[in-house]
Amino acid sequence: MKPWDLNDLYQGFNETYEADLTKFDHLIEDYIKHVRSDAKDPITYIETYLKIEEDIVKISRTLGSFAMLTMATDVTNQVAPGYMAKLQKIGRKATAEDVLFTRYLVDKDLDALAKKSELINKYLYQLKKSQEDAKYLLSESEEVLYAKLRELASASWGQLQSITTANLPVAYRGKEITLSEVRNLANDGDASVRKDAYEAELKAYLQIEDQVAMALSNIKREVVIMNELRGYTHVLEKTLNQSNMTKETLDAMIESMKDFRPHFERYLQVKAKYLGHDNHLPFYDLFAPVGKLDKTYTHEEAESLVLEAFYGYSKRLGDFAKKAFENAWIDVYPKKGKRGGAFCSNQPQIKQSRIMTNFTGSLSDVLTLAHELGHGYHGEVISDNAPLHWSYPMPLAETASIFCENIVLNHLLSQIKDPKERLSILENSLQGDTQVIIDILSRFIFETNLFAKATGPVTKNQMKEMMIEAQKEAYLSGLDHNQLHPFMWLNKGHYYSAGLNFYNFPYAFGLLFGLGLYAQYEKNPRSFLKSYDDLLSLTTKTSVEACAKSMGIDVTKKDFWYDSLEQIKKDIDEVCDLMALGK
Repeated sequence: MKPWDLNDLYQGFNETYEADLTKFDHLIEDYIKHVRSDAKDPITYIETYLKIEEDIVKISRTLGSFAMLTMATDVTNQVAPGYMAKLQKIGRKATAEDVLFTRYLVDKDLDALAKKSELINKYLYQLKKSQEDAKYLLSESEEVLYAKLRELASASWGQLQSITTANLPVAYRGKEITLSEVRNLANDGDASVRKDAYEAELKAYLQIEDQVAMALSNIKREVVIMNELRGYTHVLEKTLNQSNMTKETLDAMIESMKDFRPHFERYLQVKAKYLGHDNHLPFYDLFAPVGKLDKTYTHEEAESLVLEAFYGYSKRLGDFAKKAFENAWIDVYPKKGKRGGAFCSNQPQIKQSRIMTNFTGSLSDVLTLAHELGHGYHGEVISDNAPLHWSYPMPLAETASIFCENIVLNHLLSQIKDPKERLSILENSLQGDTQVIIDILSRFIFETNLFAKATGPVTKNQMKEMMIEAQKEAYLSGLDHNQLHPFMWLNKGHYYSAGLNFYNFPYAFGLLFGLGLYAQYEKNPRSFLKSYDDLLSLTTKTSVEACAKSMGIDVTKKDFWYDSLEQIKKDIDEVCDLMALGK
C-alpha cells in the first residue's frame, strides 16, 4: 500500500506553497493594521477582525498541516522543518496585536453586541473566552519575546524527543529494528517474544534517556515559570480553560476512576494466573493475547471489517471511511524515520482528513484504525461549521473516536459464538480500557508530581522513580511491582508540549463519555443518529458541560461516570469468568 497522498494540500514545497506562504504573510499584515486601526465602531471592528481570522485559519491550517504531515512520516526531512519555522515566524509577528485585541474585549458588552451582529453572535462563546483570558496576558513586549524564545526552548526540546525516539535503533534478537516495531511486539502471541521485546525496549532507552529527560524537564520548567508569570494558580487551571471544562467535572471523573481501580486490579490478577504468573502481571504481559483468536489481519481485511461495521451504524459513517480508504488518506505501515503511534489530522478547509497508523495486523491495530477514522468522521461533521469552529477541546476530541471503536468491537462480538474467541476479543478491548482508565490515571498522577518538582531541574532518575510510583498507585497490585515500565514518560509525545499539558485525562473522558453515548444509541438508534451528529458539531462551539447537557448528561456528577464504568466492569466480570475456565 502506498503512503498517504498529500497532493490535495500541496504537491510539494513548490511555487504554489510559496505563493500561499506569501498570502499568509499578507493576511497577517492586514490583521496587524486592522487591530491597530481606529476602533470607534466596535461591531465593525470586531466583525472585520473575525473575517480576517477566518481567512488566516484556512490558509495557515493548510500550510502548517502539509509541513507537519510531511515530517510525521519522515522525521529526517530537512525541508519541512524550515517551512514550519517560517510559518511560526510569520504568525509570531502578530503576537502583540493578539494581546491588544484580547485586551480590547475586556470592557465590551459582548452580549449586547451579539444582538446587533450575526457574526459576533456566531462566535460569542470564543469571544467571551478571549475576554476571560485577558487577565492572564503579559505585556505586549513580554508576549512577543516569549513567542520568539519558545521556538528555541520548549518547541525545540519537543522536536528533540520526536526525532530521537523516531530514529532510536533497538537491538532485538540479533537485528536492529525501530522503536515502533519493538513496542508492537508487546501484542505477540509468544511470551518469550514479549519479554525479550520489553527488555530490548528498556535497554534501548538508556541510549537517549539523558537528553530526553533534559528535554522534558526544561519543557515543564518553562510551563511552570510562564504560568506563574501569567497568574495561574496551577498548570491544571490553564489546561481546564483550554479544555472548556470545569474542575468539578474533572474531579468527578478522576475520583470515579480511582474508585473502580480494584475491579481492574482483579482483572489483571486473573490474567496473571491465566498466563502462568503468581497473582501479579509483569508489565510486558499487559497486552498478551488470550483465548484462541490467533488471526492477524491484512489491511484489506481490516478495511472490510471497519466498513461493514460502520455501514451497520449509518450510511454517512460508512461513506466517510470508504472515501478515506479509496483516496489514500491513510499512511499505514511502520518504517524507519516515521513517527510511532497513530493520529488523525482533520483538514476541514478541504473537507478531508489524513490518518497515520503503524499497522502490523493485530486486532488492536484494527481498533486503532476505527479510532482514527472516528476522529476523521468528527472532522467531516465539523467541516460544515464556520472556520473559527473547526477546533474542539481536548476532552471532546476523543468522543467520536472511542464511539467508532465501540461500533467495530460490538460488530465483531455479534459474530462470535466460540467462548474462547469471545474471550480473545473482549479481553483485547479490556486491554484498551485498562490503558485509557488505569494507565491514563498513572500518567495524570505522574504529570501532577512532575510539575510539583519542576520548580528546578528534574533528573532522569527522579522521572523514573515518579513513573514507577504512579504505576503502583494506579494499577494497585494488578501489576508486578518488580517489573513495571520506568520509561513511559520518554516515549509518550503528549508530555512534550509546553502549550498542551495533561493530555492524558481527555482519553479517559472520551472513553467514558463515548460509552455513555453508545448506551443511548443502543436504546434508540434511529433518534440518536441526528442528535449525535449535532453533538459533534457543537463540540467546537461551547463548553464540555453544555455539550453533554445537549444529550441529557450531567458530567459534573459521579453518577454518569459510575454508569459508564459499570459497563466496563461487566466486561471485566465476563473476561475473568472466561479466563477462570482455563485456556
